Amino acid sequence: MSRSRLAEVSGRYLPWAVAAVLACALSLLSWLPVQRFDLLAYDTLEPLFRGKNRTQDSIVIAIDDASLHALGRWPWDRAVHAQLVDRLSAAGVSAIGMSILFAEPSGSDQRLAASIAASGRVALAVAPREAGGFDGGVADLLPTPELGNAAAALGHVDVELDADALVRRTYRRAGSGSPHWEALALAALRLAARSQAASGTHWMRHVASSPQWVREGEILLPYPGTSTAPARIPYHSLLDRPELAERLRGKAVFIGPTAYGLDASLPTPDSRNGQPMAAVEFHARTYDALNSGLIYRSADNSAALGLGLALLTLAALVHARLQSPPTAAAAVAGLAMLPVAISGMALNAWQLWISPIPALASLLFGSLLWFGLYLQRTRGRLRHAQQDADATLRSIADAVFTIDEGTRVTLTNPVAEHLTGLSRDEAQGSLIGDLVRGHTGQTPQIVETVLACLKNRLPIRLPEPIEWQGPDGSSYALKLTATPVGGAGGGAVLAFNDVTDAIAATVRLQHEATHDLLTGLPNRALLLDRLRQALANALRHSNMLALLFVDLDRFKRINDSLGHDAGDAVLREVAARLQASVRRGDTIARWGGDEFIILMDKLEDRTAVIAVALKVLEILDREFEADGNTGLLLSCSIGISVGPDDSPNAETLLSMADKAMYRGKIEGGSRYTFYSPEMNTWSRDRLDMETALHHGLANEEFELFYQPQIEIASGRLAGLESLIRWQRPGKGRVMPDEFIPAAEESGIIRGIGKWAIHNAMRQTARWSREGLLAVPLAVNVSARQFSDMAIVDTIREGLSDSGLAPSMLKVELTESTAMRDPGCAAELLRSIHGLGVSIAVDDFGTGYSSLSLLKRFPVSELKIDRSFVGDVGDTGDHDAAAIVRGTIALAHGLGMTVVAEGVETQAQLRFLADHRCNVAQGYLFAQPLPSDEIRNWLSGPPPHVLQAVGLLGSRKPPAA
Repeated sequence: MSRSRLAEVSGRYLPWAVAAVLACALSLLSWLPVQRFDLLAYDTLEPLFRGKNRTQDSIVIAIDDASLHALGRWPWDRAVHAQLVDRLSAAGVSAIGMSILFAEPSGSDQRLAASIAASGRVALAVAPREAGGFDGGVADLLPTPELGNAAAALGHVDVELDADALVRRTYRRAGSGSPHWEALALAALRLAARSQAASGTHWMRHVASSPQWVREGEILLPYPGTSTAPARIPYHSLLDRPELAERLRGKAVFIGPTAYGLDASLPTPDSRNGQPMAAVEFHARTYDALNSGLIYRSADNSAALGLGLALLTLAALVHARLQSPPTAAAAVAGLAMLPVAISGMALNAWQLWISPIPALASLLFGSLLWFGLYLQRTRGRLRHAQQDADATLRSIADAVFTIDEGTRVTLTNPVAEHLTGLSRDEAQGSLIGDLVRGHTGQTPQIVETVLACLKNRLPIRLPEPIEWQGPDGSSYALKLTATPVGGAGGGAVLAFNDVTDAIAATVRLQHEATHDLLTGLPNRALLLDRLRQALANALRHSNMLALLFVDLDRFKRINDSLGHDAGDAVLREVAARLQASVRRGDTIARWGGDEFIILMDKLEDRTAVIAVALKVLEILDREFEADGNTGLLLSCSIGISVGPDDSPNAETLLSMADKAMYRGKIEGGSRYTFYSPEMNTWSRDRLDMETALHHGLANEEFELFYQPQIEIASGRLAGLESLIRWQRPGKGRVMPDEFIPAAEESGIIRGIGKWAIHNAMRQTARWSREGLLAVPLAVNVSARQFSDMAIVDTIREGLSDSGLAPSMLKVELTESTAMRDPGCAAELLRSIHGLGVSIAVDDFGTGYSSLSLLKRFPVSELKIDRSFVGDVGDTGDHDAAAIVRGTIALAHGLGMTVVAEGVETQAQLRFLADHRCNVAQGYLFAQPLPSDEIRNWLSGPPPHVLQAVGLLGSRKPPAA
């Protein structure tokens, strides 16, 4: 035989010979991965090819959590089991299988034995256990002799874990030394006398799992789907409701634990979809399978080997006649279905499981070898290439492909090799369409041009550039010229001229005219153009669009403190995060400064808008890093207008989104706000209030009220908190929560705050000079005042002007204000503390304090927010009580005084006293009072205060 002929024969049959060796190894060797695939195949095929309908004649009496709750802790007195056996026997059940081990004697064994013996239908469980002695091994774990003698049958509850650690099978017989115990389900079936054939000895195969424990007669069970699960009845329900037992007449009953932590749960194939199966349910399912005759057995390894060898022989004969890889691939796909079909039919017809995995694996392996050798032969034929005009091609700057009349590549030059990533040998013989398809989406135009050139024998130049992507990901713009070579039936030369740089220069100029140079986002001009187009489309198609006006909060602080380079880096990161948060096709534009606009069109409702707004709020609330500075914090306010509902005009929609954003920022920021028509009115009202605040400060329309703070232990006056009120002409008294937000936004809060601090200090100093009781004064500092060091100068000037001792002044700031910028807050608080002034954190528990940061602040007092104090006492709110207790313990642990705000009832005061709160403040003692009324308090607390504190003397110690 010639060498070429030998190579040809080897190429045809060698892959299948190697595959046959693999089939032998996989069939005869117990390789764990093969076993697992085999089990997975069984779980998949068995429900599809199941030949019989499975009857459900068993019932599970579940010792579940409800039964444990009703009957007490496990184990129960065996008289309870006797009562249940009596009730089931009276109801006429066909058999009772107890999946409970009664290995230890009990005082009520005689009662249970009598019930079991009277029933005559009870099978008790036997299990393997470790044997004592030096040689170890496995022995039988039996019921007590009294119970075992009374039982109608004993049955083992042994199961087998397959290679994937799941339970699919048990054994007809098993036991220590010899298989002398029937399975519990089989014993129950005998007692039920349903089918004598079901208890025969056919399909018996000896399986030894250990030298002392022997199994015989495999029972491979169907897939345990939820639809075939036996019904469950709680154990206690049968005892409480005797009428339930009547429904069980003629049924086989299995009793066993299902409660969590009590049952011996078994992992089954269906456990992937839920919880492991209780052992008692497994035995009930086994009973149903035996009763229905729907059980399987595993074929010997020789059956799987025979199937694999037959399949490989057929594959070798088929492939010997095939030369085309697509046809061979189709043949492999068809042959691969055969072992699956044969295994399924064996399950259906003979209830015999023949593993298809060795046959499938060897078939796929042989096919891969066949394809590999086929490719190797093809590659050898392609090595013979034409060398004509090689020097000429290599000297041309354009990418050149020479093709034949069938559009197959015959030659390429180095530039073409660079563009395709293929050497000449690799590209040779490829269809030009196939060659360029992975690099451009304009393949149809290229192929059409080539075919027209070959047909008409005329040079053709494509007018538009071709977008090309190189193998390294680089993008090119190429101009194609196709020129015929030779006469009719000849090929052609394709020349691709690189015009990338010329086009890029043009595109760059156009981009810079319509995009922001810093972020690369669309600028105002491009946004307005897209917005007008989107509005026109929305009107035409009756859908919606939305504008999200995004304004960054606290960005100016980054610019001022870290410089504009860091600010620019943050803006670029913001732009990147925004682009990642919107839908494809939405427009993100930089409007200017720290403002961005998102245009969303083709909307059906506002759901998508809200989702994007929430995502933007979330991603901009994460920490930023810029020029090595980490932990930078931002947030944003988002105003939303919807077109054409709010307006069909682009400029008006932008103005509406801006107003909505401003409204959200006024209300605290870090939120999204939809535009509404009343915002125009609100804007005017807010402007009127800001003007009135300026007049109010100039005309001294503000006044200070004071609220007493009482020491709980003694009832004495511990301090005063100054609170501002505004007597607005024509409006009456205005509370702080109505005008402070406007004052914060307009900046006039600095002047109002300075006036309040200085006047409170002067008043306190006057009381001290008049000989009245000197108590510490608490003044509140707003978030705007706390934003720079000017507050330190305000306090220093007030102390100097009034002559008030620094130890008599406390500065209160809210928890959220302190945590807004912890680094800046720590510096400011240290400066204030350096003046000798105390620091108190107000509204504690409503913000997001970091305890490590709180420890850094020079804080001497924590004030528990009224929202928590109001829920303790008689209301029984355990969560609020736990928070208050925890805050008091935390403050005392840090050496701080605790003040409770909003104390209104005696019960609240008692709770605070019981948990060692230091000071209380609220309407139980007094509401905020003007200065002339508070003078009486400085002479001594009123009687009702002393009475409230005195009532605490009769309190009982708090529960531990």
